[in-house]
Amino acid sequence: MNTKNMLKLCVIGALGVATLGLTLAFTAPPAAAHGERSQEPFLRMRTAQWYDTRWNPSKTSVNDEAMLSGKMHIAEDWPRAVVRPNRTFINVGSPSSVFTRLSSKVNGIPMFTSGPMELGGDYEYVIRLRARLPGHHHIHPMLAVNGAGPIAGPGGWMDIQGNYKDFTNPVKLLVGGTIDTETAGLVAGLFWHILWGGLGFLWIAWFMIRPMFLIRARVLAQEGGDELLTDPADKVAGFIMLGTVFVIIAVGFFATDAQYPYTVPLQAGAPLIKPTHLESDLTMKVLAADYDVPGRALRMTLTVTNNGETPLRIGEFTTAGIRFLNKVGVANNLDPNYPAEIMALDGLNMEDDSPILPGETKDIKLDSRDSLWEFQRLMDMVHDPEQRFGGLVMSWDDSGNRHINSIAGAIIPVFTRAQG
Repeated sequence: MNTKNMLKLCVIGALGVATLGLTLAFTAPPAAAHGERSQEPFLRMRTAQWYDTRWNPSKTSVNDEAMLSGKMHIAEDWPRAVVRPNRTFINVGSPSSVFTRLSSKVNGIPMFTSGPMELGGDYEYVIRLRARLPGHHHIHPMLAVNGAGPIAGPGGWMDIQGNYKDFTNPVKLLVGGTIDTETAGLVAGLFWHILWGGLGFLWIAWFMIRPMFLIRARVLAQEGGDELLTDPADKVAGFIMLGTVFVIIAVGFFATDAQYPYTVPLQAGAPLIKPTHLESDLTMKVLAADYDVPGRALRMTLTVTNNGETPLRIGEFTTAGIRFLNKVGVANNLDPNYPAEIMALDGLNMEDDSPILPGETKDIKLDSRDSLWEFQRLMDMVHDPEQRFGGLVMSWDDSGNRHINSIAGAIIPVFTRAQG
């Protein structure tokens, strides 16, 4: 090796040591959540529209049960770039398995396998959880769509107190008895990992201790042909290893079959869940919409008709789990436990906030204005190849009855402030 090559290796080694030193000197801060804001706005606004999400209770102890529940509307204006929800699964987004899931129900139907959901349908989900890992955790409902990936809903904080060593997850077996799934099969799993890892190590060690190991590699590279390197001892070792593997597989299979004679295969059926539909005496149509980039506001003009018998007032616009409310929404639908970081209590403004009378049709200008558009990275919709938005508009009558409309439409980005 000449001096130039040695100098290169020394420089590379020094850089490697410096890099390792930097990792020790500057430790990365722990992640507070898990990147739901990085999902594209069209995924969060125009697929599953979440509402009435609840984290109950927000504080638990290890082994206590909690519940994640709410509703979602599958948007009619589903993006063309996203696979249709023909096979979906309601899930929980969390930083590792901080909870164990006890059961999942959608519209009252157990959902332990994936199934289809209809565009325009409404689904109420209830997920029972058991607290497992202590800490301060960010928990989301999540809709997994085959071919499109997970679509995260609104995230809320849940605290778990206690000691992980106290956690148990007992399950009753169909043949009788109870096991703790947290530790069941742990010894067997470790045994098989050590066994197969040991066999692999012996196989590699056999050729490492054989003479002429490096010379063999050079001869094979230069001359080619396995016949130059054939050794009877290697053949014997190969046949012994092959026979050992087959014997272990056979013994393991018959022993496991005798220990667990009754098994249930993984289920592949698809539950057919009948959706409900949004109820509203209002009909809405988006006439125009633009996104004010410097003002951080989505401005909409809607044509609204009241087909009911009571006056209605608009009080909330929600999209991507983010809620924009006015005084009507605060008075009728303010959940004190809903995360404040994804709720704008004075974020919905109207030029004419008078009630919509029975039989009346009028144009309404809605202005959902708040820094949440930028903080939650929804303003990136102006960079989408399909510049459209979607969400739910909620209105109430004098008796507190809620009416929900799903809206969608194209937006025009505005990059300059209006001149006053």
